[in-house]
Amino acid sequence: MKRPSVSATLLLVGAMTFATSCSTVTAHGGSLSEIVSSKTLVIGTNAEYPPFEYVSSSTNEPAGFDIDFCGLIADEIESEYGIALNVVVKNMEFDSLIGSMTTNQIDLIAAAFSITGERAKSVLFSDVYYQAQTVLVVKSGVTIDSTDDLANLTIGAQLGTIQADKASDYSGSVVTVAALDSLITMVQTGNIGALMVEGAVGENIVGKNSGLALIDSLDFNDDGGYGIATNLGEADLIGVVNKVIAVNKASGALETMYEDAVVAAASN
Repeated sequence: MKRPSVSATLLLVGAMTFATSCSTVTAHGGSLSEIVSSKTLVIGTNAEYPPFEYVSSSTNEPAGFDIDFCGLIADEIESEYGIALNVVVKNMEFDSLIGSMTTNQIDLIAAAFSITGERAKSVLFSDVYYQAQTVLVVKSGVTIDSTDDLANLTIGAQLGTIQADKASDYSGSVVTVAALDSLITMVQTGNIGALMVEGAVGENIVGKNSGLALIDSLDFNDDGGYGIATNLGEADLIGVVNKVIAVNKASGALETMYEDAVVAAASN
């Protein structure tokens, strides 16, 4: 079945609103029955990882591939249960997402969230909806031919990300900071030798910051990809998410949505 366009999907969602992590909006920890009963779905994200999530310069609200994808999830819930769903997006620091999930402050994590065994001890993951690739952002002119070259290099990564864990496998000097913009500045000023990020994020950074380059030829033994997460035991909600993933992967809609998000983030 042909899915509606991103813009149409968001219109179908209806009252999509945005909030900070201190919002008093009530979430239900991923309980599908309570989401349907309250007609409210609360998404947790970290809106500084374009093209997956970022704050739109035109609306000053979270935007990006993951936000658009959540529109499809909300649309499916609306369709299955015949309700008009209020979708609230809470923007918070990346390393607070799991804690917010396990304390029922949100219903889903949608934040370029890598599926790992360690995280799966705390949250329930959906199927993979995007396959990630790890790259390095460096100053223009810097050459790194192999991962062995990283041993004596200071590597930066966003706090709480899979790259923060991965960087320590290759270097004994790793800097982790919550704000991605701060890490970009550290590369530009030479305070770190390289920034380890996801491929599309790296492309966005290099496209918007002169004097930086992308190294995407190294094999970092990447993880299994990105998934949407909820609380352990909330299989009903993840079942809906997996249905949305399967249908939209098969139709090509997810790929188109991703491509559109890349274009939109580049012009933001």
